[in-house]
Amino acid sequence: MLNALVVDSSNYFCEQLKELLTAAGFEVEMAFTGSDGLDKAAQTRYRLVCCADNLKDYASSEFSSQLRALSGYEFATLLVLTEQDNSKLLKQALLAGATDIFSKNDLLEMETYLDRLSQRETRQLAGRVLFIEDSRVLQTIVIDLLTDMGLDVDAYNYAESAWEAFQGGDYDLVITDIMLEGIMSGITLVRKIRRAYGEYGNVPIIATSGFDNMSRKIELFHLGVNDYVSKPIVREELRQRVFNHVTSYQTLRELRTQQKSLYSLAMLDETSGLFNRHALREFAGKYFSEAYRFDRPLTLAVMDIDHMKQINEEHGFQIGDSLLAELGAWLKRHLRDVDMIARWAGDELVFILPDCDLADANGLMDRMLERLRKLKPAGIPISVSVGIAELDRDNYRYDNLNSLFERADKAMYQAKMAGRDCIISYQEEKESV
Repeated sequence: MLNALVVDSSNYFCEQLKELLTAAGFEVEMAFTGSDGLDKAAQTRYRLVCCADNLKDYASSEFSSQLRALSGYEFATLLVLTEQDNSKLLKQALLAGATDIFSKNDLLEMETYLDRLSQRETRQLAGRVLFIEDSRVLQTIVIDLLTDMGLDVDAYNYAESAWEAFQGGDYDLVITDIMLEGIMSGITLVRKIRRAYGEYGNVPIIATSGFDNMSRKIELFHLGVNDYVSKPIVREELRQRVFNHVTSYQTLRELRTQQKSLYSLAMLDETSGLFNRHALREFAGKYFSEAYRFDRPLTLAVMDIDHMKQINEEHGFQIGDSLLAELGAWLKRHLRDVDMIARWAGDELVFILPDCDLADANGLMDRMLERLRKLKPAGIPISVSVGIAELDRDNYRYDNLNSLFERADKAMYQAKMAGRDCIISYQEEKESV
């Protein structure tokens, strides 16, 4: 439960502030003198105290000092509200323990602060924490804190067991003591985590230690820890550090997932599920450079669905799209893992076939056509015309995706003129079926 105490001699301002606090989710009590406010604070622990700087019986610095001296108010939020700037008095209030200072003339800024404070205090986290601590008492205290925040905790006494769990788990945070019993220290565990493959190696790490040694802290940061908490651990400090690291890491992962999704959308053809022309141009360079570098054959094939315009006219474009989707899925299953297939435009598909010369590519495409004649995507029997062209490795400076596509496309049109449902290989002086 969020509760707040407003201490101000102005009844009008108390009501204004109460309205803001109630809207932010706080239960509000009011006091009109500093002594009354301190009495109420001694009887009830408030998460937030708002104190005017012009109380009749207390200066804001004195009120702040006495409030902080009360049990349970070491980490409460204490805001001083001022009508006019007095840098000396306000500095004294901050030195006496005030959390922040706000002007009574800018309630919009105050409203924003209260909303964020409320969200921070009430938000429950969801995630997994790997916690390593060999003190049973401290382990129990920290586990209670983390579970109260909504987190699932896997706790271990030894770094060896924790490392085993880390390799098989997906964690949002690691909290580890540096000095641990057993063969592996917390420092070794940090080093192993940072060498882990992929996203797992970037998980945030909070190191804890009872030895507050500056050189050790610096070395830990060099190893890759994100934060350091000295023992004895202060619950509120650890709570805020955990909150910040978990939310930041989860936000970053969500952002990367969205980026991957956007990248996939930019690279894939929506209808066929195949790569699009942009992706083909993006990835083709790798195929060509490897063919030149290792002196390997590379063939490009252009496939065009016969009478696709007629299919769309007779059955409708929706059936035509279903045909392309089923055909795309079928082609991906029947190609080699090293091959690439993309939809160039309309009903024209492009294949990049590494380590295939004309004869190999002809054999591969011929076997595919035999199977395609038995396939009826979207319930419609189809045939295709295919043109093939091989990379000229003797003239690699002049041969690229565009020139190879142009030759294969020309051979495909010759297959159309030859009666369709066939394969033609492009050759410089003559075209052969």
